[in-house]
Amino acid sequence: MRTICAGCALALMVISVLSGMPDAARADCVDGVRNATPGELAFAARAEAALAAALPSPIPNSERRGGPYDFSRPTRLSFCQADQVGAFTVSVGGGYLYKFPKAEADRLYAERKGIEKQIEDAEKLPPDKDAEYKQLLAQMKAAYDAAPRRSRKDPPFTSEQQAQVDRAMVEGKKLEDAAKKVVTDHVAAVKSRTDVLRAQAKRLESYPQELVVRLAMNVERFPESSATVATFGAPSARRSGGLAVHNVVVAVEGPDGAARHTLFEAVDKAYLQGLVGRPLPEIEASKARAEHAAQAPTPGK
Repeated sequence: MRTICAGCALALMVISVLSGMPDAARADCVDGVRNATPGELAFAARAEAALAAALPSPIPNSERRGGPYDFSRPTRLSFCQADQVGAFTVSVGGGYLYKFPKAEADRLYAERKGIEKQIEDAEKLPPDKDAEYKQLLAQMKAAYDAAPRRSRKDPPFTSEQQAQVDRAMVEGKKLEDAAKKVVTDHVAAVKSRTDVLRAQAKRLESYPQELVVRLAMNVERFPESSATVATFGAPSARRSGGLAVHNVVVAVEGPDGAARHTLFEAVDKAYLQGLVGRPLPEIEASKARAEHAAQAPTPGK
């Protein structure tokens, strides 16, 4: 995955919106477009490659999604005439699929089932409410049963009989709604507790997890602080102005849990920090770094 957003504003509420459409600027250029300079193209290509070289190898029990980064793919940039040189941000992303080992999955399943049983018990009507609920159901049945009945062979209801049916339906529905309200009121009363339990159960899901590592260079604003977000340098209103590295951001997205945090720890932060304020490595050097990392054995596998 590779994206360079040039000549367009970059909203960065979360790191996942670092990507943008490379040619989006063209539709908004009232003054026409300009071609990228050779310097911009060279810087963007080296920047992409340098970020791609930081994508970590899969952590234990995981695998990379999609093919490897293509270091030979040409870089595309799009600018409006008024855009200053370097008005672009570079971003790269990599997907990973994590599968829980069976023993861990079984443990999480058992814990989740225990919490789901707590939710079920909390939402179960207490004796007094259960008695009220059953009484309303009995009254509802009696109301519906009080309506006149006819088979297909019987003559149509008289107006008086139809009025009885209508009254019975209204009364039955009123009692039915009252019975439902006993349940919904109780569920609402324990919601603050069951919401916490449901959140705990959600964190214990053992389905395969889709994780994404996102890296960006020269963003205008940093994302909100998070345990799986790291920023280096300072935000750059000019983005890649001066064709220099002003900042680097890394974030790992996906279900919260050990796998996400382990993948975040696998990213070489020292390498990323070392890119700020220094000349970017040549593409071949970044490619060699990525290949070396891919060949290195993953601990625990």
